[in-house]
Parts: sequence; C-alpha cells; structure tokens
Amino acid sequence: MVQMLQDQGFLPKLQRVIVSDNWATFIAKHFVWLLAGYFIVQTITRYFASPVLGLDEAEQIIAAQSFQLGYGPQPPLYTWLTIAFFWVFGEGLFATALLKNTLLFLGYLGVWLTARKASDPTLAAIGTASLIFLPQISWESQRALSHSVLMFACSAWTVYLFLTCIEKPSWWRAVAFGVVIAAGALSKYNYMFLLVALIAAGFCIEDGRKFLRSKYILGSAAVAVVLLLPPAFWMFENQDLIYARVHKFGIEKVERHFLTGFISLVNAALQFVIVAVVLFFCAWATSFYWKDAEQHDQYVNETIRKLLTLVVIFGLVIAAVSVVASGATNVKDRWLQPILFLAPLVASLWLFAEVSIRQAKIILGTASVLAVLIVVLIPFNFAFGSFKKPSAHSLPSQAIVDTLAQYGVRSVLTTSHSIAGNIGDLKPGWAVTIPEYSGIDINYAYPVAILWKGHSKSVPENMSALYQKLKGKPIPNSEIHKEAAPYYHWSEYPFEYSFIIVEGNNQAASQR
Repeated sequence: MVQMLQDQGFLPKLQRVIVSDNWATFIAKHFVWLLAGYFIVQTITRYFASPVLGLDEAEQIIAAQSFQLGYGPQPPLYTWLTIAFFWVFGEGLFATALLKNTLLFLGYLGVWLTARKASDPTLAAIGTASLIFLPQISWESQRALSHSVLMFACSAWTVYLFLTCIEKPSWWRAVAFGVVIAAGALSKYNYMFLLVALIAAGFCIEDGRKFLRSKYILGSAAVAVVLLLPPAFWMFENQDLIYARVHKFGIEKVERHFLTGFISLVNAALQFVIVAVVLFFCAWATSFYWKDAEQHDQYVNETIRKLLTLVVIFGLVIAAVSVVASGATNVKDRWLQPILFLAPLVASLWLFAEVSIRQAKIILGTASVLAVLIVVLIPFNFAFGSFKKPSAHSLPSQAIVDTLAQYGVRSVLTTSHSIAGNIGDLKPGWAVTIPEYSGIDINYAYPVAILWKGHSKSVPENMSALYQKLKGKPIPNSEIHKEAAPYYHWSEYPFEYSFIIVEGNNQAASQR
C-alpha cells in the first residue's frame, strides 16, 4: 500500500503540503469560515450518529414541553432557546444538534474576537484553535453537555463586550453587555465566577476602572437586573427544585477536612487544561531547537493580556474561596469552564508573542487533526460507549415506547432523564416528566405509566411522591410489569425496567 502511494506520488505531495507554510497561513486568514464549516459538519455528524438522545438532550425534551420562567435545578435560558429552535426547525434531534453547535460556534467566535483585539490574526488563530485542546469544550460538549455549552458562549461574549466597553464606551455597548450578563446568569450558575473575576480584573487596569465607575456600567446593571428579575422570583418560589442536585457538590459530607474540596478543585483544574499544557509546552520547546530567521514578533496588546491573565487568576481564587466556604468536597472540571476557557488564549499571548511559523504549524496542525478525530470518534462513542458498558445513546427507547403503547399510555412518569426524554422525542403527544421537573405546567392525561429502572417488587418512593404531587392522590393498586430489551449495539446487555399503568378514575385508589 505504501509503495503504491509512493508510485502514485501521493506521499511526496502530502509531504510537500505539510512542509509548506501556505496551509497554516490559510487557516489563520480564513479561520472564522473554517470554524463555521466545522460546526456544520458536527451538526450533521450528530444527526446521523445515533437516533437516541443523550442525557442532556433528553432533559431538554422534558423541559421544552412548556415555556416557563424556570424548570428545575438548571437556569432556563437553554430550554427557552430549545423551544425557539423547535418552533423554527421542528422538534427533535436536528434542532437540538443545531442549537448546540450554533452555541459552540458563537463561543469560539467570541474567543477569536477577543484574541483579535489582543493580537494579530496568526496568534488569534492559535489562541482560539487551542480551545480544542480542552476536552470539556471539544469532546464533552459534543458528547453530552448542554447548559455548559451555552455558558461557554455567554462567557466568551461577556469578555469580548467588556473589552469593547472599556475601549470605547457607548450606550448600545452597555446595553449589549447587560444583555449578555443576564444571558450568562441564565445559562449556568457558575457563570458568576467569570463575571466577578472580570469586574475584579477590570479594576486593575485604568480603562477598566473608568468604565466600571461610569454611567454606562449602571445602564448595563439595570438591563441585567430587569431581565433577571422574573426568573429570580420563580427561583425564590421553587427552591426545592433549584437545590435538587446539590448533592453533586458533596456539601453534605461536612466531616471531611476543608482541604478535600481544595484538592478536588486543583485536580479539576489540572484535568481541564492538562492536554493544552502538554501540547503548548511541546510547541514552545521547539524555539530552543530551531532558532532561525523564521521567528517573528507578534502584535500583543499588553493591557488586554494583563486583563485576561488577571481574570483567570481571580477566577480560580474566587472558585477556591467558594469551595472552601461552602464545604463542597467534589469539584467537577466542567464547573471551572467559565474561567479556564481563557487559559489557552492567555498562554498563547505569553508563550507565542514571538512565534515561528513552525510553532504555528504545530499548534494549528495538531488542532486540525484533533478536530477530524473528534468528528470520526463521536459516532463510535455513541454506539459503543466506553467499550465496557453501553452509552446513553444505546438506550432501547423504541422498544420501551412500543411496549407502553400497547397499554394506550398518554403520560409517562419515570426516574430517568434519558428514558423520559427519548419517550417524549418518539411520542411528542405524550406528557413525560421526572421528579426534578415536576414543576412543569402540563396536563398528565390518563392512562399514566409509572416507569423505573430495574426489577423491583414495589414502586420507588420518589415515584409515588411524584404521582401524588401531580395528581393529588396516592397511586392505586396496580400490577407491576417487568420487561427487558437489549441495548442498541449491545445485545448481550439487557436494559431492565419495570412499570405500572394507572388507568384513571375508573381504577380504585388505595395507597401502596
């Protein structure tokens, strides 16, 4: 095969392309268009990779059944956008994939615009393309995340609009800054790490202090407050739903030393940036081996470089103080995303202020290869998971729906985001929910299926409580049906589930 490629001249041509500087220059010059094309490809890949929704995708099917000021433990903006995309593009997988990749493109674009204010096109392309070295943004965002994707986009545009405001304040820029602050606060709660860090860093530079002490910042604050007040009232009235996932922080484990949370934070930060650190070090180290005339000074705005560096430093300090003060013992790397998404750009502005075309080719070439690998590997991950157990995209949702349809089901209450969302996707006319989203204002028509994972002799307590909350009466005596269906691509692994059917008023009610 190798000999044939050589005979046809393919390998020599490939070698000449790699050695050439033209492709790196092309990437830097047409970076935004290449980004747009990449996320179009990712949208198409997701649509055809698996018909089964992932956990976060399924969650949006549940929440998007009704437009409300709030839904559950996550802020509502992503669901509002999902409803809008469903209205324009139709309900289902394509709209969810398009929304996610649109937000990812906007996030990358916001970082690129910030980078262009700080440096020239080559360094801006390096700093933005290096986002793909952050697994939470490049891989996990495609595989599983939703609200974090929106937060990334809002965070990127918050930084960019802040720079435009301190550069040349105006009322329209102040209003736009206030709108994006409100959007960030309604995307994910840890967005506030970035906002506080950005304001603190802004006070450390002269132009930042001028803006933060001007009338324009009052306009930004007023716009943000007006937009946030209605959802804030909903949050105040539904605190039980807001705190439904507080266990994920490990706050209840008060017997542990405060260092447990701090160590978890350090570990999460390292996990977030370790790939970028290794690749940046390798590219930077080449300057010691190839000292030649190709080293070029790049334009770097010192004020912006200082500001962005301080944002990362202050953000990590604020996160550390929050972890210790709250008693949290379990910090996930994705929770640091609103701070550390700036790390590759900041590192680029410091390490590659004098960049060679060789270093640019290392970074941009590696980023391009990883981008292609992600597109190729995502479908395999959806189909085969970790190769040890099935992924969420292998759920036999069609088999579950076919079974429930035999009983004329109109509504489904379940313990699983994935089950509820995929049932709702396949049967848009059915009402579906889980305990965390019991506040959704929709009608749960009879017959109602109450479904849970595994085989058990009784209905789980949280399912009994959910039915009573929604229907105002206890679950009537009903036969428990036990079923199993093989996962897609994992025929040796059956998915076991149980359910009961509540027919309605004709069924005698007695508490289990």
